[in-house]
Amino acid sequence: METAGQNTKQVMEENGVLKQFMELLNQQNMKEQSQDFMGIFWYVAGMQVQLSAMVDELQGVREQLSQMQEKQPKPVTENLMEKVSHLQEKITSLSERLTEARNRLVETAAQAVSAFKEKGRAEMCKVLQKGISGMKSMLSGYRERLVDVMTDCEKTANQIDSIGDELKQIGNSVSNVGRLLAGKGTKEVSDEKPGVGLTRAVNTPVKKAVENLRKKIDGADKAFEKLDRLSARLDAGKEAEKGGRVSVKDKLSQMKEKAGQQKKAPEPDKAKNKEECL
Repeated sequence: METAGQNTKQVMEENGVLKQFMELLNQQNMKEQSQDFMGIFWYVAGMQVQLSAMVDELQGVREQLSQMQEKQPKPVTENLMEKVSHLQEKITSLSERLTEARNRLVETAAQAVSAFKEKGRAEMCKVLQKGISGMKSMLSGYRERLVDVMTDCEKTANQIDSIGDELKQIGNSVSNVGRLLAGKGTKEVSDEKPGVGLTRAVNTPVKKAVENLRKKIDGADKAFEKLDRLSARLDAGKEAEKGGRVSVKDKLSQMKEKAGQQKKAPEPDKAKNKEECL
């Protein structure tokens, strides 16, 4: 109960800070920046909820394994229990990384509001750019960890499949000994052998976790795009404020066009060779 109360208090404090920050950005005609910032925040918060659900699902698998230990081969249940526990720990570590990112966002919002009150809009944008830079670093580390955990999940799923295949093969071998002694040919056993069904049941949520983690990697890439867009809009807004004539939309278009030209520009050596040929 105490932990739940602490979580509720933290959420209320976060909401208060973010609400004040959003109101400030809207007052400064920075609605798009406000939407980008909150899009990143809700991405982080949403990923935390989804990772928590994955951990709970794996915990259910562990409880199922614990209840079935007496009815299934002990080496199999112990091996599966260890693998599932290992995955739980890794996914929990991902959630902890997101907690750090979430705290960074709220801290950045609070600092931005203070900076505006003390020194104005330009200082607020500096604080936001610094926060965005830190978030990119944190999100990069999180994405790398996502790939690592997804790879580990895939490896575990393959190992569980191998355990099931081995158990099934053992069942076939034992059954076929009797058939060979009776002068009959061997055949695939159709009935489920002890442990085979268990490995299949355990592997379902593990394979589901692999797919979910793969989607989360795509989500992290989209979050990076939001961070880049927010950073560009802050820079564009700063230039517009200085020049007084360039709109944010025009500045973004100019930056995009410039990036495209840089990609299309020929390399110096190649350009030189062309001139020599002429």
